[in-house]
Parts: sequence; structure tokens; C-alpha cells
Amino acid sequence: MNTKIINLESVDSTNEFLKRENLSPITVVTAKIQTQGKGRRGKRWISHSDKGLYISFLFPVPEKIPNIQIISISTATAVAKVLNEFKSEFLIKWPNDILIKGKKICGILPELTKEKLIIGIGINLYHSEKELQGTETPATSLAIEKIEVPREKITNFIIEAVKNSFFKTANGKFDLSDYEKIALIKQNTHVEIKEETGTVSGIALGIDREGFLIVEINGKIKRVFSGDVSVRV
Repeated sequence: MNTKIINLESVDSTNEFLKRENLSPITVVTAKIQTQGKGRRGKRWISHSDKGLYISFLFPVPEKIPNIQIISISTATAVAKVLNEFKSEFLIKWPNDILIKGKKICGILPELTKEKLIIGIGINLYHSEKELQGTETPATSLAIEKIEVPREKITNFIIEAVKNSFFKTANGKFDLSDYEKIALIKQNTHVEIKEETGTVSGIALGIDREGFLIVEINGKIKRVFSGDVSVRV
């Protein structure tokens, strides 16, 4: 399947661009700046001009995936593996935030409709500490971590890795052990989960084939689909 790549100077959101344009998969769109960049759960994604990699993918809707969560996790795994080629300190905080030294450097936003599967990725490349002040969670960039990677190089690596990950996952061949090797939340980790109904504490037991986080809470097993998870110290 051929890939069309669109490079924009400015856009409201690369995900929103793919939603409204009549394009065929596979289409990849990048932008130097997003004026309304967004993350999971309606959060804002800081998208300064020429400071990050802002990229979204339009894929065909797979027939066999159980839900979008496993696509989210497999994409995070692919991106983290690329970053770990430059410095092997990146971890995934379930479901799809990528951290280094406890600070967020990459966010992933998958969106699924009947006609489209869109995966948006934001990676902080060249932001300064000042530019990332005021974020809801501590954030960093490759530049702050003294990791020098040309934009074109990391963009090409990410495109190939995410495409390969998509087809592997769509065909039911994503290996959960790849995720587990670079997961922040290991088996038997004490966690706190902020949900819409409040915060609960428990022990993480791992994730299942559908991407749910399995947590033991007060002796009962719960499958968690979404929420802000943190490790209890």
C-alpha cells in the first residue's frame, strides 16, 4: 500500500486535518506548528513552531482489532523503540505516554470512526525548559536530554516504525512482550488510577490482549480501559 506524505507549515491539528480532508490511506501529515494541538482526554499539546514532531497517520480501519486501545499501545511501543535507538532510557506509561527520567516527551492520540483510523503523535524535539513550563505533567524534550537527532531522520524512522506496527497489529501479530519490556508499570507495581468517578489504588497485574490494564483493587480484579495512572512510591 502506497504512502502519501503531506508536509504543512501550519495547521490547527494534524488529526483534525485528516478528519476533514477527503484522503485515502495511507496518508501521513506533518506540520511545523499546530495552533490547536491536542492530546488525550481533551488536553492541550504544546506545539511551538519547529520545536516538535507533530505527525498524524491515516490508516484503513482494521477488521480484526478488538478496540483502539491495542493500536494505541502497539504504536507507543514502536515509537519508544525508535527513541531507545538514540538513548535507551525511554519507558511507556500505560497506555501510550512515553517518558524519560519520569518526564513526558511523547504523547499519542488514536481516533477511530467507521471510515477512518487516525493516529496522532507529538514528540518534543527542541523545546527549552522554559517553553515546557506550565504543563500538567512534567515534560522534557530531546534537546533538554542532550539527544541530538535531525528532524528528517527521526521523522523517517517514526513513519516506518508506525506503519510496520499498524500492519502487525491489524493482523493480530503484535507481541505484548515488546511492550512489557519497556513498560513503566511492571507486574505487581502499586498504582493509583484517576478516573472520572475518583481515584483508586491497587496492584497492577499487567495488560491483556485488548490493551486493558489489569489491576487488583481490594482483592478484586478490575480491567481498566482508560485513566491517568501513576506509580505509588
